[in-house]
Amino acid sequence: MEWIQTPIAQLGAFGGFLGVLWLVGHLVFRGHLVPKTLVPRSTLDDVRADRDERVAEANADADEWRRLWEIERDAHELTRRARDEEIRAALAAATEGAHVAASLLREIKSRQIEAGP
Repeated sequence: MEWIQTPIAQLGAFGGFLGVLWLVGHLVFRGHLVPKTLVPRSTLDDVRADRDERVAEANADADEWRRLWEIERDAHELTRRARDEEIRAALAAATEGAHVAASLLREIKSRQIEAGP
């Protein structure tokens, strides 16, 4: 069997590229080209601690904003209730005035009828 009859040789440059790609991939997966520990454990622990710290800070900020939002919501609710009560009192006074005016008009009308034309 001659060298030219092998499948890799028959594929030409593309076959050579595939062969080299397979060899590099095989060496990477076996751990010969790239060390098995890409990042030292201490660096990973530092990164995780920093991440946990930032998450805890973000949660604290979120809790503070929620507390402030609840205070603001309660203040708006109190203002709305006070305004509703003020409008209710004004409407009650207007309604009472309308009742008094209606009573006066009925009284004037009944006296005009009694007095005659």
